[in-house]
Amino acid sequence: MCVPGTILKESQTDLSPALVWCVSRLLTGIEGEGKDLLDRNFAPLILSQVCRDWRSIALSTSRLWSSIRLDFDQYRNELACQYLLQAYLLRSATHDITLSIHSTRDISKSHLIPVLLLSAPRWTNLSMTFPYNSLFAFSAARGSLHRLSHLSIQFIGDVPGLPVGLAKPIFDTFEYAPLLRSFSLKGAYRAIQQINVPWSQLTEYAGHDFTSSYMDILKLTPDMESASLQCDEDSEDDYAVARPSSHQRLRVLHVHEVEETPDSFVPSMGGILRVLSHIEAPALESLSMSYAHPCIQLPTSLRGSTAGNLKSLSIDGPWIAAGGVQTNLVNLLETTTSLSSLSVPYSLVLAEEQYRLALEDDLLLYLNADINPDAVPKLTSLVIRLTDAVSYLMPAFVDMAQSRKHATPSRAALQTLCLSAPLVIPSDLDPDVAPRWKDLCDEGLVTYEME
Repeated sequence: MCVPGTILKESQTDLSPALVWCVSRLLTGIEGEGKDLLDRNFAPLILSQVCRDWRSIALSTSRLWSSIRLDFDQYRNELACQYLLQAYLLRSATHDITLSIHSTRDISKSHLIPVLLLSAPRWTNLSMTFPYNSLFAFSAARGSLHRLSHLSIQFIGDVPGLPVGLAKPIFDTFEYAPLLRSFSLKGAYRAIQQINVPWSQLTEYAGHDFTSSYMDILKLTPDMESASLQCDEDSEDDYAVARPSSHQRLRVLHVHEVEETPDSFVPSMGGILRVLSHIEAPALESLSMSYAHPCIQLPTSLRGSTAGNLKSLSIDGPWIAAGGVQTNLVNLLETTTSLSSLSVPYSLVLAEEQYRLALEDDLLLYLNADINPDAVPKLTSLVIRLTDAVSYLMPAFVDMAQSRKHATPSRAALQTLCLSAPLVIPSDLDPDVAPRWKDLCDEGLVTYEME
């Protein structure tokens, strides 16, 4: 990074740590190579070509050096990496530290670990991605994590099976972290048996586990407000032990299914249905369901009183036009009387281009207020993520949008219709449809959010 001398000269009278911080944020990532780095792809400030005054203040601005991303795979020379790490820790002074560690190999015997552990009392945000055995190198941090508020762990590779009759969690270093509020664990099932954290303190959780484990976690986290759960269909053994759970404070829930791989332990398809059928959350305001495969299965209802307070529903996936998926969605929407925001994938194609047997517009017909005046009465925001390379303007789509643009005593007006791409007008479209669509666009109802 080379800062023009004129700028530095003009700024010398106002040169302050706050100014240095702002400039460094603007310049982050501009240069791919430089000195004073732990990660060549993430440089808070490269100091090799700046004026002496600027360099002096930068070196003494502890906030600049408080975010450390340590990628063990980038460094063959551990001594060089150790020098840079010590420089960061020295320059960060007593400032809180955000630490990110990544390695594809076991680092439990690395000489850098003792250096890192000296700074453990200053860790506030800790993210670790490495093989399972590497975690035990951090056992010495037990009792010193007084500032830790965010913890994320992702294991790479195989994880040993749990011993039979395990009396307590295998790893308890993070048991005493009085400020811990956010915890994420990926790559290992049975989180409660694997790692002991102060569950009752948590307000955020993310994980990939069995349904029964999720239910156990919810019971241990009465203050949980937000959860992100990767869902599997579960093993046969788990069906016998999973028990429904009611959670009173959960407000935001993201559930997602990933695309299955040949080495998948259990199938993913159907996982969301299984998890949602076990969770009752009366305070839930936002629910998002993501599918990384085409076999979407939507619930027709949510457990107990979960749907009653729901204000935002988001579905992300390839498309929802086949196999009764739209019918299931319509049934679900009939239970969400408080819903104000809806985001769905959708396919708008010409009839002759359809490779499906039939394209039912159940959702568009249901949302048409002229047909169903009581459907989703509080809906004010509708996001349509178009799933085809080219999407076309359809009369049913325009009818739906136009029917909801005005409020009634029992129904809110649609304020925003957001599309992921512009619609192509077919040559044989009814002559009145395009002008009606243009009016909706001119009125500001229609917006675009390109993906």
